[in-house]
Amino acid sequence: MDPKTVGIIGSGAWGSALAHALSVAGNEVTLWGRNAETINEINEIHENKFYLPKLKLDKNIRATTDLKSVCEKNIVIIAVPTQQIRTLGEEIRQYITHDTPIVCSAKGFELGTGKLISEVLSETLINKNIAIISGPTFASEVINNFPTAATFAMKDRQLGRALARNFSSSNFRLYGSADIIGVQVGGAIKNIIAIACGIASGQGVGENTRAAIVTRGLAETNRLAFALGGNVETLSGLSGLGDFLLSCTSRQSRNFQFGEELGKGRSANNTLKNMIGIVEGFHSSKAVTKRAKDLKVDLPICSSVHSILTQSTDINLSIRRLLDRPIRSE
Repeated sequence: MDPKTVGIIGSGAWGSALAHALSVAGNEVTLWGRNAETINEINEIHENKFYLPKLKLDKNIRATTDLKSVCEKNIVIIAVPTQQIRTLGEEIRQYITHDTPIVCSAKGFELGTGKLISEVLSETLINKNIAIISGPTFASEVINNFPTAATFAMKDRQLGRALARNFSSSNFRLYGSADIIGVQVGGAIKNIIAIACGIASGQGVGENTRAAIVTRGLAETNRLAFALGGNVETLSGLSGLGDFLLSCTSRQSRNFQFGEELGKGRSANNTLKNMIGIVEGFHSSKAVTKRAKDLKVDLPICSSVHSILTQSTDINLSIRRLLDRPIRSE
């Protein structure tokens, strides 16, 4: 197997950023997308104007609308939103071999089933070599070649280390992990907690509140990861604490932006219509809450965000309910 031949499915902001990072690292990268105009822009002027205006992608990236050709590469990376993964998996199953490493960069739980991305991929692709890339990564900064680090999680440690090395460069470092569950839970819940932090910012309640939300949000993440069989220590790394620090403190985060608009009194539906890209935390709040309920895991902040988003619960009432919970030891 030539580990430097990579197909990436998804030409949004993060798919394009991954294509750039891996191409800079010396990999032969082919990027797939449905929009022919975007594909032509990437090939001809090395830009993705819709998602990443005025940023130059590595000139060696080849873009295509031919899904089959991308799936036939030695390594396939899936960079589409979480709720599209099952449908995509069923679509590409005919092109993927049993041993092809499948790497996914989405962060979330599947609506309806409450399943992790790796569980969905295992069902749709019947593939044993599934990996997850997750961590504190803004697409624009990766394309600007700012130093970035993330986690590369794969049960097969030897293969995972080899792939992480091939994908890494001086400005894009991937740290290996075998805890594929913990890494996914960290990435999914941080989107929900980032919405909560955005709401707090929009309400103007101060930095003390944000610090409390982040800290208690991490505690919720630990509880769910442990219940699902993940390693709590994983959440102190890039895919947990690192991702929380980035998304819960920066307006570059779509989830934080979305929450901030809610905190200012704007409706969820109108805010979503005006945003470019997917707010993963919006969907994950429902799926995570369902999975946690099935496992009898208490996630008060995630549940509060879910209530605000789907049941139109008053924000001030939700905050009051959180503050009125019985005080207990950390």
